[in-house]
Amino acid sequence: MIRSLYPIDLLPFLFFSRQALPNQAMGRDSLAKRSPFSPEVFLEHWLPLRGMRHTWVSGEGGRLSGVVSVKCCAAPTAWQVDYLQAGDEEHCIALLDMVSAAAAKREVRKLFLRLPTTSPLIDGARGAGFSCYTKDYLYRYGGERGQRAAEAPEPYLLRPKSRSDEYGLFNLYNAAVPLPVRTAEGITMEEWQESRDQSSWLVQHKEFVLLFRSHPSPLPNEGSLVGWLRVDAARGTGCFEIMFHQLEEQGLEWLVNYGLMCLDGKSPIFCVVSAFQGQLKGLLESSGFEQVAEYATLIKEVAIRVSEPEVIPMRA
Repeated sequence: MIRSLYPIDLLPFLFFSRQALPNQAMGRDSLAKRSPFSPEVFLEHWLPLRGMRHTWVSGEGGRLSGVVSVKCCAAPTAWQVDYLQAGDEEHCIALLDMVSAAAAKREVRKLFLRLPTTSPLIDGARGAGFSCYTKDYLYRYGGERGQRAAEAPEPYLLRPKSRSDEYGLFNLYNAAVPLPVRTAEGITMEEWQESRDQSSWLVQHKEFVLLFRSHPSPLPNEGSLVGWLRVDAARGTGCFEIMFHQLEEQGLEWLVNYGLMCLDGKSPIFCVVSAFQGQLKGLLESSGFEQVAEYATLIKEVAIRVSEPEVIPMRA
């Protein structure tokens, strides 16, 4: 039987967690792989924060055999599975089928899931209708601390992201991200915005844009948008990611150093790199970063029931 998570599940969950595989799913803002009973997730679940999180358990007679938890992406039309713990492939499929059924009722169009490429639950995810469209690599910084990034080298300019940058970011996304990934995450600007990761409400979140300024630059804070930096920090741990297109080595290296500067004092520091970002992978490996994990990024398109038009007699 699969049902929603109840407070009485605390003790069965703790017992199950010690016996089963650890959480296999990863969210970009939850590298510590939080439990459904960690303070952040527990409050998200039990305080009705706009329906941002949904959690289900499977089991009978007070014993659990699986747990799955999802949260909304930037919009409620896309969900991310960030907790998946199942005793075997059969329970994994049943849990993800429940997520799909609940998503269809709530008119969610896309489900995202990241699993280690070595996870025994990947076959279960595929059996539940998920397919892999790219890979992500997790790098951990092991270099010297206390690095400082000076001002961006000419002709670049870095500033905090503003709402007016959305179209420029979408153009950067179209130029930097290959078509199969864009097909999964969003072809239109609306789809892309809806499927973007949403940071947890307890995570410190910052975004920056890197501009290439022509000479002479028409406005002091304007130019062609060639890079984007996102920085997340929570409870001593930091993570950043970068999107860029046709960026010179000097500019990319500076973005990495600025991410480290923003997370100075955090330990460990991670960087998430997509499979198509070969230039960034090479730079990290030569800058004191070590690859510690490889993830398959999966998606499932949810079939939503659409009401058919109904013909009724016309009355005079």
